[in-house]
Amino acid sequence: MDPIRSIVKITEIKGMKIELYNDGIVHLTYLQGHTIDIDDKKAELKANLEITNGVKHPFLFSFEPFVIITKEAKEHSIKIELEQPFLAVAVVVENLAYQIMADFYFKFYKPKVAYKVFKSESKAIEWLLSIKKNPELAKPSKSGKIPFFQF
Repeated sequence: MDPIRSIVKITEIKGMKIELYNDGIVHLTYLQGHTIDIDDKKAELKANLEITNGVKHPFLFSFEPFVIITKEAKEHSIKIELEQPFLAVAVVVENLAYQIMADFYFKFYKPKVAYKVFKSESKAIEWLLSIKKNPELAKPSKSGKIPFFQF
């Protein structure tokens, strides 16, 4: 039987909620209706480093409805990616619009850590836990996208 996941640390900053779970996964949720800009991404980096004590962790990203990330914020994200405490990144998408954004980010910005897009949070967690158990799997893959009709 799998242990029950529980939150051991939580923080909220403008437009984001960041939770550290007892299994070591950090879940960052972009909150409904927020436009994330460069200043928000700087605050996110600081909060991520604080919640993880600067130690690499698997990260799960999810989006509430109507979240916008500015082009400048996306560009800044890739510049600071290696400063982030990311062991691997799983992005959970609930609709086609977010899938297209996640796929575009992967293709255009080419993340430097393992990055995968999932429809199912449970599948994302399963993948992140496998990375945690075997960090060698954390090498970036060539394809983080999921097929159109299987998401």
